[in-house]
Formats: sequence, C-alpha cells, structure tokens
Amino acid sequence: MILDDNIITKDMLVKNTYEGNYYAKKNAVMYDLQNGKQNVVCFCDNIYTAQGIVEGLNMLDKLEADGVELKNNKDEALDPNNKYVLKDGKIEIVYGDKTKDSNE
Repeated sequence: MILDDNIITKDMLVKNTYEGNYYAKKNAVMYDLQNGKQNVVCFCDNIYTAQGIVEGLNMLDKLEADGVELKNNKDEALDPNNKYVLKDGKIEIVYGDKTKDSNE
C-alpha cells in the first residue's frame, strides 16, 4: 500500500495489530514479560480506558517493529499551554486561535 500523505488511520489496520504483550486486567494495563512475570504499566478509571490504552500500546509496538517511523512531537505534546480537541475523528492541538492537526 502506498500512501500519498504518510498518515496511517485506524481503518487501515487489521485486528491483530492491537494484540501483543500489553493486556488489560480489570482497570490495570499490564505488560507480559514473556518469562512468567508481568509488569503493571498503569491503573485507569475503568476497564474501557485500560483496553483503549492496551490497543494503542500494542499498535505502537507493532508499527515500530515493522519499521514505521513515528513522529516525535514530545515537546509539543507536553506544552501545558496547548489545548487538545477532537475534530472529525482526529486530535488537534489548539494554540490560542491557531489550530494544528497533530496527525500530520
């Protein structure tokens, strides 16, 4: 598949993309170390949030393993002055009266 805009959307991914070493145990996100041990990654307010985080972490692991270059906008994402909005299924970062699509 050749992409014109270098953006991967959720509908392009298959179900096994979300399966991996991360899993949800009630409201906890766990990581299976593959040696009979597990680590707790975080606790969430409910199981649905934990399942969403698990899907995202497993997806990132699979994409990185496939050699996909992930954009690192850590400094931008951690700026406390930014506000985040969901618009048309995409997360956008709002800078005052300007909006930048964080999925670019």
